[in-house]
Amino acid sequence: MKICCRLLFIFLLLIQLQGKTQDSTYSQLDTVVVSANKLSQKRKEVPIAISVINASELNKANATRIDFLLNKVSGVYMPSIGNEQHMMSIRQPISLKGLYLYLEDGMPIRTSGLFSSNALIEMNLGFIEHIEIIKGPASSLYGAEAIGGVINFFSKPAPKQPTLSIAGQMNTIGLKKLETNYGFPTKKGGWLMNVNWAQQTNGPIDYSNYSKKAFSIRHDFLLNDKWKGYQTLQYINYYAQMTGSVDSLHFFQHNFNSLQTFTFRQINAFRFRQNLSYQWNARNTTIFNFMYRDNLMDQNPTYSIASTNNPLKYKGQTNHNIFKSFVFDFQHIVELPNLHSKLIFGASMDHTKQHLKANYIDIIKDTALGKYTSYSYPVKDSLLTNYETNINNAALYFNYIANISNDINLNLALRYDAFEYAFNNQLNFGTPSANNHFSQFTPKLGITYHHHNIGGYLNYSNGFVPPQITEIYNTVKVPFLLPQSFHNIELGAWFKNNKWYAEFSLYQMMGENEIVSVRQPDGVNLNQNAGSTKHVGIEYQLKYKLNKNLSINYNGTNANHSYVTTLIKGIDVSGNLMNAAPKYWGTLGAEWNYQNKILIALDWQHQGKYFMDETNSTLYGGFNLVNYKFTYHHKHSDYWLHILNLKDSYYSTMATKNFSVKGNAAYSYYLGEPRSIAIGYKWSFRGR
Repeated sequence: MKICCRLLFIFLLLIQLQGKTQDSTYSQLDTVVVSANKLSQKRKEVPIAISVINASELNKANATRIDFLLNKVSGVYMPSIGNEQHMMSIRQPISLKGLYLYLEDGMPIRTSGLFSSNALIEMNLGFIEHIEIIKGPASSLYGAEAIGGVINFFSKPAPKQPTLSIAGQMNTIGLKKLETNYGFPTKKGGWLMNVNWAQQTNGPIDYSNYSKKAFSIRHDFLLNDKWKGYQTLQYINYYAQMTGSVDSLHFFQHNFNSLQTFTFRQINAFRFRQNLSYQWNARNTTIFNFMYRDNLMDQNPTYSIASTNNPLKYKGQTNHNIFKSFVFDFQHIVELPNLHSKLIFGASMDHTKQHLKANYIDIIKDTALGKYTSYSYPVKDSLLTNYETNINNAALYFNYIANISNDINLNLALRYDAFEYAFNNQLNFGTPSANNHFSQFTPKLGITYHHHNIGGYLNYSNGFVPPQITEIYNTVKVPFLLPQSFHNIELGAWFKNNKWYAEFSLYQMMGENEIVSVRQPDGVNLNQNAGSTKHVGIEYQLKYKLNKNLSINYNGTNANHSYVTTLIKGIDVSGNLMNAAPKYWGTLGAEWNYQNKILIALDWQHQGKYFMDETNSTLYGGFNLVNYKFTYHHKHSDYWLHILNLKDSYYSTMATKNFSVKGNAAYSYYLGEPRSIAIGYKWSFRGR
């Protein structure tokens, strides 16, 4: 750690000598954001913690994965678990839980109740124009699962001039990527198309090959002075070998061999979006959105492999999960100039039909090789699960925004959600068919103050998440479950001048009715609303412009996540710190940009230690990463060299220890990627 700091200090000092200081004004507070209120609004008027990764930053990054971008945002940690598969941590411990909402142009990319921790696989990184990240609950506008945070990906609009770009890159750990963009304007709009291909073979981690093909298209149109809109189409085809995690023996031996030889995940995701906007007059605008989703995922997952009484024989499953959705969203904006305010009200409806089919498999393990080598379906009927679920989510919301004075803004929002799950078990065993209903009101109240270069906000908000389909329909009886709810209060402030920009957010969030597995008197574990948690933290970002070429950035978060009242598997963990909850995560970086021709960037990422288990008996020590990037721009071409994990640190992106009532435990480590060197080239052309 000390060596990293010294190298960064020397780097800053040497480059500081090359240029004279020049005034520079940071414009973050004047950045227009959409995610905060579903309409364009300046950052300084928004009473929430929100960060933006703009188009310029995306272009400079030339990132191959979304986590390389998000992990530089204060308060956000997106651990990679291989082949674009991921977990998430925003104001919550690292987990696979459905506590985050992922949007595409303001609409959820998946249905609530069918959360996937790997949902961002279904995004095309090359088609993203910018990203907005809300930290903390945002259910008052976006509904379920907007608990820890909301990540909104905005597609690139059609260009004003003809554009064509071709890019390719490869690295030393087996990744190859090709991408092309083509766009052109029309008399009343334009088109943009992106084709993206990525493949990894023979990587340093055993059994980690994958391929991904993405096709995206957007059409912007202007019908007349009142009507305008756009259409987008996204198709993602993905296949990956599932390496999974390794145990403690493999991890401490620095053994990159996988236990797996046949596990996989395959995804085909299709989304179509139609947006229409009608401006009635200067004070009234109506926006209508329609989305169709068609999603298929086949798996032979590593997480389903479990032991049996025979040490050579294990069990698992293959599953086929498909859902189709029709989503309607309506929003009307009324300007109230006499009250110096505006009123937004809207409604949405999501109808999804899901079908899941799973088969039991017998698995053979070769103890000499330490690998699962083969699997077969039992001679008797292997059908494990076969059900359909109709999911309906209807919502109404309103948002009132008022300028109380030149410096003070008020923001009030309220949303009502109603869910219906119609579960139809097509087997004569297992969970009985049932209909379940959930409803929730979620309010938000916020106020901002901004005067000259100083400002801040105070915000109270609620968030909720209904029981997931897999939480409620996975036992011999349907448990009575309520939506999990979270109450959040936060305080934020910012400051800027011609050289400095600083912002922080201090929050406390309380979780209630959290769903945990509770051991019953008959020895069966059943999901119940029996957990409550407390989350306290501070997020901060500092930016300093040393001269016209050189700037430094520091983004970090300190947090404490604890159980208030929780029983897990019959063990009381109340008062303990939550597992997989780092107390610190941050990035310190420096960037030297010479006349927009040469870009050199160096950053150091540090994660603090955390408990691996709920009983707080085992610690993981965290890790340090150093990344280096060099980019050269000449005419229509960009050339880059990236060295990620420069020091070749050996680490786990996420480490856990699962305890049991019998006293034994299973350790799980997801291996981080070793040092990789990537080279890339991009040719871009923009016509008149």
